[in-house]
Amino acid sequence: MKNSKFILLTFLSVFLIFLSSCEEDPEEEVSPYIGEYTIVEATLTEDLILIPNEIPPMTLVAGVGITDMIQTALLGAIDCEPENSLIELREDFSLYIGCLGSTEELDGGTWEEQSETVIVLNLNSTAVPASPTGIVLTVTDVTLEGNILSGETTVPISRDMLVDVLAGMSGGQLTLDMEATPVAVPITFEIELEKQ
Repeated sequence: MKNSKFILLTFLSVFLIFLSSCEEDPEEEVSPYIGEYTIVEATLTEDLILIPNEIPPMTLVAGVGITDMIQTALLGAIDCEPENSLIELREDFSLYIGCLGSTEELDGGTWEEQSETVIVLNLNSTAVPASPTGIVLTVTDVTLEGNILSGETTVPISRDMLVDVLAGMSGGQLTLDMEATPVAVPITFEIELEKQ
């Protein structure tokens, strides 16, 4: 009798240990920012001063839309219409750029989620050929509402790109003063990306 009680007690102990070790492992948290995005809007949040040769400096005031310029600056490495260009944030924290409706993609660098409201995009020189070392974009005040990711960042725009911007704004009438304009001009703006 003692043996059967001892065997039953041993069996129950082993069974309880087995059950306690079968608890579900906690699920790994996955960032809500993972996905493919297109840039749908970019708006200056600080004034931008351009220095043409023909007239005194001109100011693009905060609130002016610069979507085309930002799409071209950040996604110009991929052969795609700017509005169809994709930024893909992957689960392994790699960043790829591509085009809607195409399988072509480029390794654009890496990304990290520093907090619930700060994302850092480390764009390499493949993604931004105008910068031999690439650029780091820190996007602050990040929100994700529905399928719209928004935040504020500062991007160094090359002087050569500003030449095209000024020419486009003036219908080819104005040229940028290359000596008075730094090689890269920081532009601060709010950006909205749509999750695909």
